[in-house]
Amino acid sequence: MPKTSSSTHLNLSDLIHNPSSVVEDFNEFPDGSEDEYVKEYGIGIDCHSKFIEVCVRYRCGKMIYKAQSTFTTEWDNLVAARDWCFSVLKSKTDPVPDLSEPLHYLVESTANYHMPVCMAFGGNPTIINPTIAGATKRKTDVLDSRLLALHDQLNIWREFYMPDENIKTLRVMIAQRDRCIHDATAAGNRINNIITRFGFTVGRSGSVVKNPAIRAIVEDQISDHPSVIEGLCPVTIPMDVRIVLREEYAKYDFFTEQAEECRSKIFEKACSMEWETDTGTLPGTEMIRILSTAPQIGELTAIIWLARIVTPRRFRNAKALSAYCGLDPSLKISAGKVTSTVMRSGNKSLHRALNMSAHRLIHRHNEMFGIWGYNLQQQTGKKKKAANAVARKLSVAMYYMMKTGTEFTYDHYHSIRNIDVFDIPVEDLVLLNSDFKRYIRILKENNINTTVDLATAYITCSLGSCQGLGKKFFGLLKDFLDHHVTYKEMYDEIQEKLNRKEDNVNEQT
Repeated sequence: MPKTSSSTHLNLSDLIHNPSSVVEDFNEFPDGSEDEYVKEYGIGIDCHSKFIEVCVRYRCGKMIYKAQSTFTTEWDNLVAARDWCFSVLKSKTDPVPDLSEPLHYLVESTANYHMPVCMAFGGNPTIINPTIAGATKRKTDVLDSRLLALHDQLNIWREFYMPDENIKTLRVMIAQRDRCIHDATAAGNRINNIITRFGFTVGRSGSVVKNPAIRAIVEDQISDHPSVIEGLCPVTIPMDVRIVLREEYAKYDFFTEQAEECRSKIFEKACSMEWETDTGTLPGTEMIRILSTAPQIGELTAIIWLARIVTPRRFRNAKALSAYCGLDPSLKISAGKVTSTVMRSGNKSLHRALNMSAHRLIHRHNEMFGIWGYNLQQQTGKKKKAANAVARKLSVAMYYMMKTGTEFTYDHYHSIRNIDVFDIPVEDLVLLNSDFKRYIRILKENNINTTVDLATAYITCSLGSCQGLGKKFFGLLKDFLDHHVTYKEMYDEIQEKLNRKEDNVNEQT
């Protein structure tokens, strides 16, 4: 039951955070202005393990008021909190909003404490990271809930997608498998760490748990009657340490077996479910098969994708989905120029799975994505950047595969995008910037004779194979491509001056 309850008029000092961005639901007018949609009420909930702080902002005539209350987190009290919100909206608002519509509210994601709240409240929740909610200088639970209620009413954040029981179950099963793999890996690392202390370095040649030959040697040395093996450290491992190592091997075997059992159950669960496309649904077996046709995407990665994405309808476009995967950089722009980029972490499991696939593609570089990523890595010298770029291509491809329910194909990809640069011999670049002079010979030796050839090689990331082109060259080239219009004007002026000079010489002769 509520501890306190109040209803107070809001003054201007309460509007500490005016949102700078426009809400997504708006009507466009011919003059380019935007019509902001402000909701009739706003509910903000600040969650904790033992209690929640609830604030309801509502209209009464021309004024906006707020009602504040605190509830404990027992299930009955969470339901009472929802009923209290309905009671406030029914009895105090003027005009009364249409309460037959699903209740909307804004909650901070605090561990998993927000999940029981969302289950009790139902409706259409919006769940946001506390770091982007915008804390005030004065921070209390009451102020947090007021700010969340304001954001809910102003419709700043998108509604949260609430997964059903099947999706939550699948996610728990995947997390359990990851935990088993983590524990098995920890046991293997501990075994290698312990035997190294006693002079045994067999772990340098392979895994002490996965490599059968190396494991056989270690198990022999920790048995009751170890053999004398030439090339191994002659020191005998103490009996108490042998017992510890045997226990670690038992742990490794147990967790490995558990992980394999989880894997089987995960496949069974995902295959038994129906998965949405843009126009209908597909059986799990068919959807997993389709997603597995993407380069270096295995069935398990496809299931991790399905468990996290669930449906392509959650996302406005492929860019939004890439951001969810942590593969779309946020740009910081000042004076019209990008000053820095920040890669948000996104969903960790998806980010890790797609990056692993990207690294395999780059390592093998035997198809378009892999070749492009390998060339980008060679050109920039940044392996992580290249892997993120390839992973982003994979996320976009899988988005459209899931959206359309079709297999992967390279037919719609173009290795070279349209190039909009003026075509001149590469030696004329020296007229525009003398720093290009040292690179002209290298370019011509690699059959790059014009600026169009140069731009094509840059965009396809094939300049990485040209020896002698370093960071300074790529800086010069990027500046040339970014400001090619200005450089063309400079080139035309230079050519005009050279032509006038040549005409004067001809007249004199």
